[in-house]
Amino acid sequence: MVRVELERIEALELMGMVVAHLNVVEASGDLAPRLATLLGIRDKLAAGLQEEQ
Repeated sequence: MVRVELERIEALELMGMVVAHLNVVEASGDLAPRLATLLGIRDKLAAGLQEEQ
């Protein structure tokens, strides 16, 4: 098992890169079954962050 520890800023940067890639894949229309789940997680995360503001 590999353990990875990230600083908060590193984690936010990584999450931002993942979301950007998901946006590109969504725009291309090439959605695999797993991507639909990831897009749902992205949307719930975005909604949660908007509620905090």
